[in-house]
Amino acid sequence: MNRPGPALISVRDMATALFGRYTNGTRDAVYRMAKNKQIASVRDGRKWWIPASEIDRLRNLSADETETQ
Repeated sequence: MNRPGPALISVRDMATALFGRYTNGTRDAVYRMAKNKQIASVRDGRKWWIPASEIDRLRNLSADETETQ
């Protein structure tokens, strides 16, 4: 899906989009997914950026899992 807005989003925005809120736990989950290469990410010094398209990709994965159960 072609979404308006920035192509890269912050860890805070990714955690909020995936989990509905930003806490230490959701922040750490996004960092773990990035470090384990479960989501595409770019590291710029100390800051991590995630392509906004990863939100749709992960949502489609969870929808596919729900349909197969």
